[in-house]
Amino acid sequence: MLRSIYYKLSPKQRLLLRKVVYAPIDLFRKRHELEPPKGYVYTGPGNYIEIGETFFEYFQQYGNIQPNSRILDIGSGIGRMAIPFTNFLSQEGSYKGFDVVAQGVNWCTEHITSKYPNFTFTHTPLKNDLYNLNTNAEAKDFTFPYNNKSFDFAFLTSVFTHMMPEDVLHYLDEIHRVLDDEKICLATFFVLDEISRKHMQSSKMNFKIQRDNYALMDEKVKEANVAFDKAYLFAQFEAKGFTIKHYFPGTWSGRTENTVSYQDIIILQKK
Repeated sequence: MLRSIYYKLSPKQRLLLRKVVYAPIDLFRKRHELEPPKGYVYTGPGNYIEIGETFFEYFQQYGNIQPNSRILDIGSGIGRMAIPFTNFLSQEGSYKGFDVVAQGVNWCTEHITSKYPNFTFTHTPLKNDLYNLNTNAEAKDFTFPYNNKSFDFAFLTSVFTHMMPEDVLHYLDEIHRVLDDEKICLATFFVLDEISRKHMQSSKMNFKIQRDNYALMDEKVKEANVAFDKAYLFAQFEAKGFTIKHYFPGTWSGRTENTVSYQDIIILQKK
């Protein structure tokens, strides 16, 4: 019920609501020096610092990252994943992120880039039902502002979960283009397989609106949450020039066996 009411608000109203709701907490709460106020965080619930550190462990374990690596954060939000890298990357390494929400990019530039010049964040104002309705520019037509083979590791956390199929397919092309040979991409998804479909019937994350190869939770705000059929998705990875190295189911549907995180995590390697 609350979720549907929240989705009826405009993206700008949602950002404002978060600031109002969390204002009392932010007034008195002690924060990490690079942690934004809770009212500014629009990338999901949970402990901002802890989630970033947890994913950084995945990046280290599966991404083959080094202090001099060239990192691409697709959908960099408000810097949650960037913070752990500030103590890892050397001056020879680089961290580039882009996001559709100006608030996050501006905050990261002011608080992270000012201290770590090899970290840069770019605002890419693309249309998204959940985050940005002030443009007609679409993700399926967007060319990443980077040269071929510019990165050693790319990742997307809670990005493909807010994108329609044609946008996802185009982003896979762009990721393949900007990744160096045999490098890794880590991405999170809502994956529909026999187990998740069964469990989600009694979960708050129930994708009831079925479409070809994908499903939605909200018809009016389609990109609020998007889930993809596993067979379809995995076939697209192969077709786009990736090898599937690992698939770690998440707990979003209510499944508990062999889970790692809330969303499903997929590790891809460029062929």
